[in-house]
Amino acid sequence: MIDVPKKYWDSSLFICFLNSDEDERRKICQDNLEHAKDGNIVIITSVWTIVEVIRPRRQSLPSAEKLTPDQIAKIQTMFEWDWIKKIQVDERVAKKAVELCREYDLHPSDSIHAASAILNIPNGVDVLQKWDRDFNKIAHLIKVEEPKFLTQQLLLIEKTNEKKVKKQEKEELAKSEEES
Repeated sequence: MIDVPKKYWDSSLFICFLNSDEDERRKICQDNLEHAKDGNIVIITSVWTIVEVIRPRRQSLPSAEKLTPDQIAKIQTMFEWDWIKKIQVDERVAKKAVELCREYDLHPSDSIHAASAILNIPNGVDVLQKWDRDFNKIAHLIKVEEPKFLTQQLLLIEKTNEKKVKKQEKEELAKSEEES
């Protein structure tokens, strides 16, 4: 089995994906979700994300209105997709979150995400992806970045690989002609 990148997603990415006003960032999230669906990456998040996405903090999305039961059901269905892996918030995560809150002055919700990602580095979590600045405080503990379009990167990799193959084929052809 090929080892694919495992990206921990903070709730801000899911909120952007669901927010039609977030044009560019929404497209980036959608692109990453498509790659997760295709098995090119694994998206991991805490079950706490479900709470934050259904009722985002007022500071992060001031125009957020209370969701209807139908809207909540649709959002909850998203978290049942096979390509989104969920981490349970257990006592181990809670203790680490308290430590991160205290040491790095993270908001409690952010500390749950940070703890979930950090404690899962041994399970292959490569990076914590976010749109929030707060996580920069813990960038020395886990790689922290904003998500990027993957489709373009994969196309570039494929083109680079094609060029390498063509170059090798030319070299082999030239070598076989020399030997003839």
